[in-house]
Amino acid sequence: MVEKYIKDSGHSPLKWFFLAVFTALFILDLWLVVAGRIQLLDDSILAVFFAARDNILTMIFRLITLCGDQASVIVLCVLIIILPGRMKIGLPVALMTGIGAAVQTVFKEAVARPRPGTENWLIGETDWMGFDLGYSFPSGHANTSLIFWVALMVLVGRHLILQDNRLAAVLLRIVFAAFAVLIGLSRLYLGVHYPSDVFGGWMLGGALLITFFALYDNFWPAKWRISYEPHAWDAMPHDSEKRRRWRKPAKKRAPKAMIKFPKKHSPWKF
Repeated sequence: MVEKYIKDSGHSPLKWFFLAVFTALFILDLWLVVAGRIQLLDDSILAVFFAARDNILTMIFRLITLCGDQASVIVLCVLIIILPGRMKIGLPVALMTGIGAAVQTVFKEAVARPRPGTENWLIGETDWMGFDLGYSFPSGHANTSLIFWVALMVLVGRHLILQDNRLAAVLLRIVFAAFAVLIGLSRLYLGVHYPSDVFGGWMLGGALLITFFALYDNFWPAKWRISYEPHAWDAMPHDSEKRRRWRKPAKKRAPKAMIKFPKKHSPWKF
């Protein structure tokens, strides 16, 4: 199962299908926002979130949304760059996150959509580090957190699968994906974004992620790249015990020095 999973992952043409879907949905959402044809639906969905407000949920979502703040993401990127394996995981994730944040900022300034009314906000006009929340579309929290957490999820998941630890990889991916979704939903609960803002941030982030990983799998230096190479796994034994020994080969012994005979006393000349 591990071998089949590896061969089927990262090389599927479905990624281009999803890239087209994410891009098309983002363009459609962008057009609806600019044309003002989604405002009624946005207000209706926000009303559902406002009706579900509770003191405990408010405290939880305030904590969750902090993990998607600009300052928090910068700190997390610096942290994963400092940690071991930074060239394989930390630096690629930080670059993807930084470029994604720059792209969504361009769209946000170009669209310049005002945020929902401040009477429904559960946080101030600036985040906890004093950064201005800016315009509304697309949601920076939804876009940036999706890119950061999903990119981290993919690379760490690949590493765990290459270590034959698929269960941990699946659990990690579920947790990270749920966390990225919750950060986006927290923006609706706190009243600082419209649903179309969050949806647009997710679609833009998904399209950028697929593009980033297509570049990563082809152009990132091979010695620092965590990817599934089918030809390398064709030699992987199917027996679990043999696979474990194959994955962790014993240290090679130093070759014995060759015996050199003088030319005049070669053992091959009689």
